[in-house]
Amino acid sequence: MICALISRCGASLALPPLPAPEAVEAAAFGPSRIQVYWNAVQGATGYVVLRDDVEAARLNGSATEWSDEHARTAVNHTYAVRAIGPDGIGAASAPYIERTDAPLPARIECDLLVVGATTAGVAAAVVASRYGLNVVLIEETRRLGGMSVNGLGASDIRRLEHASGFFEEFRHAVMRLYGFGNGLRYEPRVAHQAMKEIIWSAPGLTVFRQTRPTGVGIRSNPTVPAAGAQGGRQEANAREIAWVDVECISPEAPAKGRIWPKLVVDATECGDVAAWAGAPYRVGREGRSAREPHAGHIYYSRAEDRALPGSTGRADRRIQAYSYLITVKDYGPGSDKTIAPPPGYDIEKYRHAPPWPRSWNATSGKLPNDKYEINQHPYGSDLQGVNYTYPEASYEERRRMERLFRDHVLGYLHWIQTGEGRKNIGLSEDDFRAEGGWPSLLYIREARRFEADVVMDETDILIARSLVRPDAIGIADYAMDSHATQPKTDPTTADMGEGEFYLPQYTPWHQIPFRIMIPKRVENLFVATAVSATHVAYGTYRMEPVRMHFGTAAAVGAAICLRHGLRPREVPATQVQLELLKRQAGTRTAPGRVGLAAPGPSAYPTMLYVFPDILPDDAAYRAIHWLAARGFFPCPPPAERSAAKMLEARPFAPDDALSASEASRLMAVMAERAAASGDRFLPPAIEGPRDRAVTRGEAAVALASAFGWQPGPAESRYADLTDTPVRRAARALEQHGIDVQVWGVLETRHASGGLEFATDRPITRRQFAQWLFLAHRFIGPLFFDHPMDRRPSIPVRLPGDSATP
Repeated sequence: MICALISRCGASLALPPLPAPEAVEAAAFGPSRIQVYWNAVQGATGYVVLRDDVEAARLNGSATEWSDEHARTAVNHTYAVRAIGPDGIGAASAPYIERTDAPLPARIECDLLVVGATTAGVAAAVVASRYGLNVVLIEETRRLGGMSVNGLGASDIRRLEHASGFFEEFRHAVMRLYGFGNGLRYEPRVAHQAMKEIIWSAPGLTVFRQTRPTGVGIRSNPTVPAAGAQGGRQEANAREIAWVDVECISPEAPAKGRIWPKLVVDATECGDVAAWAGAPYRVGREGRSAREPHAGHIYYSRAEDRALPGSTGRADRRIQAYSYLITVKDYGPGSDKTIAPPPGYDIEKYRHAPPWPRSWNATSGKLPNDKYEINQHPYGSDLQGVNYTYPEASYEERRRMERLFRDHVLGYLHWIQTGEGRKNIGLSEDDFRAEGGWPSLLYIREARRFEADVVMDETDILIARSLVRPDAIGIADYAMDSHATQPKTDPTTADMGEGEFYLPQYTPWHQIPFRIMIPKRVENLFVATAVSATHVAYGTYRMEPVRMHFGTAAAVGAAICLRHGLRPREVPATQVQLELLKRQAGTRTAPGRVGLAAPGPSAYPTMLYVFPDILPDDAAYRAIHWLAARGFFPCPPPAERSAAKMLEARPFAPDDALSASEASRLMAVMAERAAASGDRFLPPAIEGPRDRAVTRGEAAVALASAFGWQPGPAESRYADLTDTPVRRAARALEQHGIDVQVWGVLETRHASGGLEFATDRPITRRQFAQWLFLAHRFIGPLFFDHPMDRRPSIPVRLPGDSATP
């Protein structure tokens, strides 16, 4: 009895098991070494490092990193760490996946070369590999994921409900890693882990980090593909990229090589490969014009929404400021994380920055775990006026300029710590550990912008809701903006520095065009970051969620090119959209394939329009978004020009009955499209009050008669129809692949076991949209774009407009 009591007392005095180490991270160095990092656990006397669930090392209690010198090359490994305490071994951390890169060979052949692991580049490489392409991704740094893993931890998206496609995949990966939140704010190491989990699950993807392009080989006047597309053409002096020379600058495995791709995606901000290949581009700012009232040299007052005196509107080569987006942490009262002043420290550059509690960093830049994104301007982290030559500079010259930006942002941190007395704010100690505590990428907000057949400008964005963009590949919602191009010298003026503007009241949510990624003169190239836009319009395209849309669409376009023998400019946007609207990602065992029955680019379909009540799991999501991209269901422009109104969207109301007036309008749009393609479509008048509900029978008769379809001899499967005009129309539609089964099996099942048409029941807006989508197979080309969809923009026909084409 006494022994039992002692035993129970001993158990009650036992120490609780140590928690799992936090911030576990693994980073590849060279072909065979992976460095593992973690945060110290209080009370730990040692650590166990697991590789692929097997103990790989046992270390003392002072260790916070371990070098795996025997990692298999180009093979995924998972790492976890457990703390050892007086009461045994604690729980394992969450696993972290990493792999090393194979040594760079002298010659590589591939289907697709993606230059730059920006957010656009990662999306392009991953999505292309999901289609079974042999993809090579090169990145100059060690980090994969662009600015999202290099300090930009507060996602630049105004409405969560506008997130879709590859960005949704990334956002959900962040949510899984944290176990809380909405995935829009993240520490750099967590974002990097999310990106690597996506990248290392991609089949057929080869990655070379610390590898950059050094030159290109050109093939002039390329041969026209045998399957040349409707509307496609070869430009005068057309050329192709035959090869790209690259060099690995890793000290562990330096090498040079030549990559021979069939297609190239230049996903970098500066677009060196595209420029070397001869694609025309712009640098700097266009001049003020009627279409671009905020262009050129400008001093802008946000509060008054006007250009201030001294604004000339003159075009120039100035570029908005760059910065390093460092990540800092509040280490709590009494902590002292003060850094030494950097070279050239000048207190006058920072003293007019807002105090910490009112700074952008502490308000909009708040991240999990007491961390902050530093992104304060014009006084603060931005350094204006020194980057004008950066886009066209050599690598050596860029490194020199980057040192200026590094010293400038360190000076701002030193000011926060000393001038504001916040010694507790210091650089994060568990981000960028493999990079010496510093982000790899300078935030290049804008560099070259490559010219396509379409160049988007300020007015294109402003009136986006009055136009149709039939080649839409996603939704952008962030305001057109620009950081200053010159330092602000007078803190009393209403502007934020010459060149700065922020225009939410001029920026509605808008559709992203596919064709602004296809530069002139180079026939096998997509440009997924430095897209075709003016300086003002580019301000809404430079956001990471939008760049992921560009990368995804470029990869889908590449898959279509290679499957059908097309050039990028010949790719039908309609086929790209049908892929983007899929909701299953291709894998190694079930690769994506162009076509409705196969997997596609992502588990999260892309939004082509905004309907707050049409969610991705809606059976009609694909039909409604595809039609909306073509102007069938327009959302009227906001009556009031304000930041909030610009983001509003009209609900689709999918379960509302289709009214006679809307049925007439939709049929008129179909008739207009039929006329443009030379097809027959003559919709009959739909009689009665404009607001009355249209029945299923009426809809069937109207659609069948518009096409002039008559039923064949086969019997109808509808158990509730007798030999009436509705029965004949329903049978004709059914024989053309349009029946009620697309509305759902349970809703259309008759008591006898057959299909039920329910002729007198109102047809809903969702149901009629599904019929119209299927009917489009008989309007215009089956594969290539409809003639109207080749136009860059078409005026919207709003509800209430004349129903006659």
